[in-house]
Amino acid sequence: MLIHVSFCRDDMAASVDEHLAKASEHSTSGDTDRAIESYLSAISLDPDNATAWYSVALLYMKSNSDALAIEAFEKSDEIYPNYGPTLANLAHLLWEKNPERASNYARSALIDYPENKKLRTMADFHLGSKSGVPFVESRAVERERVELSDSTEEIEQSKSDKITRANTFSSTGEHSQAVSIWKGLLEESPNSSEIWRGLGEALFSAGYSDRAKQCIIRADNIDSETKTTDTDEDSIEESIDATEALLNAAAVESNKSEIVNHVRGDLEDSIGWYNMGTNLLNEGKNDEAISSFEKAIGGCPKNEIELRIKAQNGRGNALYNSGRYPESVLAYHAAIDLDPDVVTGRTLFNMASSYAAVEMFDDAIKCFTQALDRGLNKNEVELCERQISRCRILSREQSKRQARTVR
Repeated sequence: MLIHVSFCRDDMAASVDEHLAKASEHSTSGDTDRAIESYLSAISLDPDNATAWYSVALLYMKSNSDALAIEAFEKSDEIYPNYGPTLANLAHLLWEKNPERASNYARSALIDYPENKKLRTMADFHLGSKSGVPFVESRAVERERVELSDSTEEIEQSKSDKITRANTFSSTGEHSQAVSIWKGLLEESPNSSEIWRGLGEALFSAGYSDRAKQCIIRADNIDSETKTTDTDEDSIEESIDATEALLNAAAVESNKSEIVNHVRGDLEDSIGWYNMGTNLLNEGKNDEAISSFEKAIGGCPKNEIELRIKAQNGRGNALYNSGRYPESVLAYHAAIDLDPDVVTGRTLFNMASSYAAVEMFDDAIKCFTQALDRGLNKNEVELCERQISRCRILSREQSKRQARTVR
């Protein structure tokens, strides 16, 4: 009987993980509705899964379903209390409707984000003080006034809300969400220096200083009434798209690392999953191979570094074959981070190819160059050198397009 219960638990855990993995994939592809459905399916099987509650709350927040977002964040906080991003998001969502509760959450969130000015402002709020926001009772009058205002004011309010959301996402480390909101605002107001500058700051916070500078230059040009061509804007947006794809992939990886919280399996099981993944990869069954490699990684003992490296490399290859280039970059990075001294030329070559596929040519050149000294055979070296030459040409063309924004 105990064995039967154990198998049931294992099946449930696997099913929950499958729903969470599907939800992450839907979220990355922009299918918010299906992502929410998958997270809710996971929650129906495991109501105490804090990761699922937190993730679905983010999606509700992104789709402006504030009431549902608050409910989901509160449930996540109940299961996994005092998590900084949860507290910060609750503070933001409750600020207009219940500033006192928002202030309480903000004070708790400041432990993780002591330099966040918005949280500091909310934390310093005292109900009834002149320096605070209006009493909740006065909101009805303000709401009536807004309903009578013209559409321009309503649009500006919506824009302001989105900017606040984007800044909140940046402050809590949800960089892909922040960049996505700024890009949406840019589609609505392509000639707004405020939006370009905000996008630049979000990219800078995410660690992409080069792309951030492009946005700041574009904002400065708008302020000084310097004209740029549509091609210039397209060039900047192409590079931002590549960056956003990597950020989204990183967010998925972060979710997966939180999801794997059940007991790790034994080495024999992991070897079995790895071998299955390798066979499936050779047969061209990439999606099934990805799943097998992920199970090998998730169940592998932490001290089995070599197997984990091989599984990450295999996963990276399968992701590359599936056209999921940003995720493949992260898989290769994960393999390298486990032990940089044993990284092979083929791993670096594959990672370089993934970088090139998302038009991050300078990063691709670095990886191809490093691969040359890592045991490639003669044919592989020649191919690598051809790829370096090709990426240099493409990088120069990309730089020329981007340089036009300065003039």
